[in-house]
Amino acid sequence: MKLRKRILEQNDKKAIPQLHELARNAHVHSIVLMGYLYDQKPNLVAKNPKYAAQYWHVSAKSGDSVSLYNLGILYLNGRGVPKDIATAKRLFSMSSSNGLFQANYILGQMEESNKNYNLAMNHYKKCVSVNYLPQCKTRYAINAITRTKLTPREAQDAVSQLTSASSSGDLEATYTLSRLAAEGVVINKSYSSMVYYLELMMRSPKSNAHYKQLASNMYRSYNPPPDDVKAGKDKYSRANAGNALHPKLMSFKPIDPTATILDAGGVLR
Repeated sequence: MKLRKRILEQNDKKAIPQLHELARNAHVHSIVLMGYLYDQKPNLVAKNPKYAAQYWHVSAKSGDSVSLYNLGILYLNGRGVPKDIATAKRLFSMSSSNGLFQANYILGQMEESNKNYNLAMNHYKKCVSVNYLPQCKTRYAINAITRTKLTPREAQDAVSQLTSASSSGDLEATYTLSRLAAEGVVINKSYSSMVYYLELMMRSPKSNAHYKQLASNMYRSYNPPPDDVKAGKDKYSRANAGNALHPKLMSFKPIDPTATILDAGGVLR
């Protein structure tokens, strides 16, 4: 751990030969880190995704979930290896089986892009209970609402998943809740609730120009009555008194399907 901190936090290039020696001696975490440096840290070593792939191929043989995931990312994007979607799917599936739930989200995204919505939902379902991956709840719920015929209980569960994901900082979930409230889909139609979610979306510390534009479009399209605007904004102000919502919203981490990772679930190993 000390060696890792020297390299990643202090940018100490003098520590890399020691890391390389550990990797040569089949220390899996060192092999994973060497691959990560070649793929993601050009300030420390010359960027070379081919070298990264070679390192991760070695550690993947031991079943290391991060190595399997990272190889999947490389094959998905054709970086350092030939682009091969079938191989990427196989590697993500192996990574998931070995406990890296983020791989399920990527698999779900891949199936959604091919309009295989049932398969996508099956992948998302495997990670909906993982607290640090609210995106799984969001995408599962959105597909359930838009692609399936829900029972009242299933609709309630989908809304609960969106609410949980929204409270964890996933602005896609927050935007979806605002749309459901505006249209009265699976929840009661309520412009004040729409406004509450739009305020949450715009004022979140993770908000950006995209979500602020969506909120502006919603206000313009639905033109909520002044009383509902006031009620929604007041509800947001009460909920966020003293920035109470911000710490949890700040914990949200988007998943980049082009980026390799260093740790499973954001936990330092």
